[in-house]
Amino acid sequence: MTAIDRVKEDLDYVASAVRREERDDGIPMIYFMWAGLVAIGFALPDFAPRWAGLYWLIVAPAGGLASWWIGARRGAQTGVHDAALGRRYAYHWLLAALAFVLVIVPALAGKIGAAAAATNLLLVAGLTYALAGVHLERPLLWSAVPMFAGYVALSLFKLPYVWTATGLIVAVALLLAGFNQRKRHPVGQK
Repeated sequence: MTAIDRVKEDLDYVASAVRREERDDGIPMIYFMWAGLVAIGFALPDFAPRWAGLYWLIVAPAGGLASWWIGARRGAQTGVHDAALGRRYAYHWLLAALAFVLVIVPALAGKIGAAAAATNLLLVAGLTYALAGVHLERPLLWSAVPMFAGYVALSLFKLPYVWTATGLIVAVALLLAGFNQRKRHPVGQK
């Protein structure tokens, strides 16, 4: 490592430490994007079940990459470069992706049905958001609560439109988090 690289790393560390006090809990655009994706994707099992799997197969990785790009762009705009925090985000969401794949494996092997796999995916999503809310961005915790409730409803009861209702409640929680962030850090200030 050259002396210039060490100085840059030290300055990034100091800047991150100073800005950590001002740290916000998420980027509104990411919350808004996922609110829309979740509202659509959670309604599909109720209204177009054959498209739900394909939708999430495409949208989840694309949304993840878009979230990463938006976050990286925000970091460049604000001058915040916290490599350790970036790694925590990356590990969290990559492990979540692995868990989603592992839930699908028994369904692909014919050991469980698609409906059971989808319900288990909701449990993993709830846990993923809850842990992100505890360790990364507090507002994501509140998006997990309706996912857990939806999981219980899908597992124990035969109610209509549970997926749609769960998706709409999660989307509202994400929208509220995004609007709250915009209010705390208006555009142009951060």
